[in-house]
Amino acid sequence: MGQPISISNDEIIVSYTLLLFADFTSIIGCGIVLIAFWRLRLLRNHVTKVIACFCGTSVAKDIPSTILTLTRSSQGMGFPCYFYSILITYGSLSCWMWTLCLAISIYRLIVKRDPDVEKYEKWYYLSCWGAPVIPTIIMLAKNTVIYLGNWCWISGKHIAYRFVLFYVPFFIIFFVSAILVGITMRYTYNVIHNGVSDNRDKHFTYQFKLVNYIVVFLVCWLFAVINRILNSIGYYPTVPNILHTYLSVSHGFFASCAFIYNNPLLWRYLGCKVLKVFAAFGFFVETYRKLEKNKNNNNPSPYTSSRGITSTPGGGKTFTTNDNPDSIEVLEMEPCPISEDGNISTPVLTGADVNPRNEDLNADLSENHQNGSSAV
Repeated sequence: MGQPISISNDEIIVSYTLLLFADFTSIIGCGIVLIAFWRLRLLRNHVTKVIACFCGTSVAKDIPSTILTLTRSSQGMGFPCYFYSILITYGSLSCWMWTLCLAISIYRLIVKRDPDVEKYEKWYYLSCWGAPVIPTIIMLAKNTVIYLGNWCWISGKHIAYRFVLFYVPFFIIFFVSAILVGITMRYTYNVIHNGVSDNRDKHFTYQFKLVNYIVVFLVCWLFAVINRILNSIGYYPTVPNILHTYLSVSHGFFASCAFIYNNPLLWRYLGCKVLKVFAAFGFFVETYRKLEKNKNNNNPSPYTSSRGITSTPGGGKTFTTNDNPDSIEVLEMEPCPISEDGNISTPVLTGADVNPRNEDLNADLSENHQNGSSAV
């Protein structure tokens, strides 16, 4: 982030307003996701843990940033200014790293069918919360920080540091994440279209849910990159600067919207909470009843989980974790209910509109995988 001192006062005011709006919406969005994960035990698994870490990091960055923006205490070149620059550099890089880890986990679960992705979590913590310390220390050690209108960050005189410490890591993280998501999408495409399922028309929805959080990542930071490139050659256009300010700070908000959209259990739960208030006054009563009735419904998956399919005494198919409660699902991260013996059956990739008895496609994935028809 960062903005040149030479911009007009009106632009600083607009930027200030958008900055506060983006901070507040990101805090609310990520806070809702964190509360839902805390309240809904069925949502707790490896993938949602990664998402919760992203949201937690975003909230931890945005709350003190909002306070510093409101109080304007960072205007002087004291501790508040340096602290603001730390929040921007460290917090943003950490959120990007958690996005990359999410792409890695989804790739390992679907394509590699790794039965123990939880083993990577300690490395996730180390890389996402440890690696950003390095560019942050370099930024401070080289005395590059200055007050830039509404926040503090690397000054315009240190363009090289802006790109080397911040935007080059962005490109690396984005491209690696995009490649992993692309491989995963190709794999699922081949599995679905080489099978005999009648649910191929749902494929676009599934693919979109695989890729939307990466699209959010790109859109939120694309204008930041464009704006910094223009700044480096002496141009400070208003529109790219405003879009840079709003979208980059709103990454947490739009990412949380993607997570909620991908998870029917989550948006049904939130929908029930919101519509309950209106239903008390006679509004949206039928919609509320439908959501309330189905808020804990687990939609079967168009894909199997990484732990495969097992047969039940009734002749159907079910997914198990081999007694491991930290089970997996990816697209919508909606776990299966707790069984009578107390074990938690494996969460699977779900679709909000999937047919309740969609076993053909599950069989397709298992059969294709066993026959070696992977796309990678």
